[in-house]
Amino acid sequence: MRRSLVLAVLTLGMLGCGDPNAGALFADIQYGTDCDETRGCTPEPNRDICGINGGDPCAEVGGTAVLSCTVTEADGVRTLTFSASQGTGFSMSVRQAQIPVGGGSAGGGGCTVRVVDGANTFQGACGSATPSEAQPCQISNVRWYDDAGNPTVEGNIFCQSLQNQANPSVRIEVHAKGSDATSVMSPGSFRLANCDGLDLGEG
Repeated sequence: MRRSLVLAVLTLGMLGCGDPNAGALFADIQYGTDCDETRGCTPEPNRDICGINGGDPCAEVGGTAVLSCTVTEADGVRTLTFSASQGTGFSMSVRQAQIPVGGGSAGGGGCTVRVVDGANTFQGACGSATPSEAQPCQISNVRWYDDAGNPTVEGNIFCQSLQNQANPSVRIEVHAKGSDATSVMSPGSFRLANCDGLDLGEG
């Protein structure tokens, strides 16, 4: 389901003069996790982070979103770093994902995905290729666009064999929200508006 900052503000009835959420950092991140050749892994098919940083959540999501997002640009490439959590017990972060100004897939030697589920932290490299041992996460279909005055980035994320940092034999998959066969073979999604440094006028 597509949700935007504009939709969230309208739902909350705060659009208009003096809107305290104008220009606020917003995220809508939907994914699920599943076990990949492991023992002791608990699937979590319905992870949902949606809301304004430190403010109101989307109507169907509880808890306060804690978000950070920065974008830097050089030589036709934007480097995206973000982290997101809501409530307790789970979070997702992406670091140093290098994406063309025209959109597409992520690259860069420092691209890293981290998923926290309870006491477990899973982390691995990300890039444009199909997930592998060396690069377990794929970031694709990235777009940069203006959403009613809010500079926005969206894309997909799909991981296989993402290793537990404390016990590398425990691995998870990161996929679309849901537990059916289609969901577990499809990528999750992320959307962030008003990231620090994202200026579409310079793209």
